[in-house]
Amino acid sequence: MSRITWSKNLTESINEIKGGSRLPMLFFVSEECAGSKKMLDEVLTDEKVALTIERETAPVMVDVAKDQELAKRFNVDWTPAFVICDEEGNALERLEGYLPAEDFVPQLILAKGLADFHLQRHEDAIGEFEMILENHPTSELVPEAEYYLGAATFKKTGETDKLSEVCHDLLMTHPESPWTKRCSIWGRSTNQLRPFVGYDGGGSAGSGAY
Repeated sequence: MSRITWSKNLTESINEIKGGSRLPMLFFVSEECAGSKKMLDEVLTDEKVALTIERETAPVMVDVAKDQELAKRFNVDWTPAFVICDEEGNALERLEGYLPAEDFVPQLILAKGLADFHLQRHEDAIGEFEMILENHPTSELVPEAEYYLGAATFKKTGETDKLSEVCHDLLMTHPESPWTKRCSIWGRSTNQLRPFVGYDGGGSAGSGAY
């Protein structure tokens, strides 16, 4: 069984991830919280969960009663809570509440992919979204992962083919999903889709209609 190596604090976590693809992650717990205890006893002891956490993040465990200032800084009103941060300690994505191991793993991968998407680390984001589609094909998170796979691929390449492909796939597999409805604009022919205004070929385009 894998055991998670916890950073002592956020500063140490930030230092540990420098030069790599991982991101700092705060895990807020409460001794009085049944969900926190269940996560600690049953979920974080799972080998796949532990390996995923250590591959994707440098985790820090925070007792909200002992570090109320940090809990307040990150607006933690409910535990358990996981907050993925950037290299400066700013919150990017968060997960709240208990999830069993089989659901927690794809949820964490999606959150890390979204965090990378926010940071314009599109290659990493693409890999994480693809990981959900390949390794967790029955997860309810698949439509969201596929949506952002199209968005990240477009941001990286400027090509619209993936947008149309994602729209088609979601219409076939998840026609009632909100993510299918959100990508419906992508279903137009590719010659109607154009890169974001000011696209520079490097994936750092500004706002657009997609």
